Amino acid sequence: MPEPARCASPFTQQDTERALARSIAPPVVPEPCLLALEVTADGDRTRVAIRGGLDLDTGRHIEPGLHAALGHSVHGLDLHLDAVHFCDCAGLSTLLRLRSRAQHLNKTVTIRTSNRAMNQLLELTGTRALFVVPEKH
Repeated sequence: MPEPARCASPFTQQDTERALARSIAPPVVPEPCLLALEVTADGDRTRVAIRGGLDLDTGRHIEPGLHAALGHSVHGLDLHLDAVHFCDCAGLSTLLRLRSRAQHLNKTVTIRTSNRAMNQLLELTGTRALFVVPEKH
């Protein structure tokens, strides 16, 4: 049976720190998740296309723009989310707060287009029905 290798001298704290310094990679700084809004007046409604990732950070950046677009619309916003490549629960919360604000203003927020990932998020959270196109009576 082979014997374990013996170290000529025991590791010191300084040896351990040097070994760790060589083996630990510098921290990875994630790329910023860019998000773009395209706002277009479309009759009595406003069309808003969102592109990029929608999360806590990006939601905070676009929320004032979404609220401004809502304020300038006559009846509400039509969201186009087919180019949103990522949306977490914080991003969904941004959309839900926008909807709540719209209700206070007697307006609506609808999702006109969305991709598979957004559809799945809306279905799993039971929130799709909150953003449907209102029926005309």
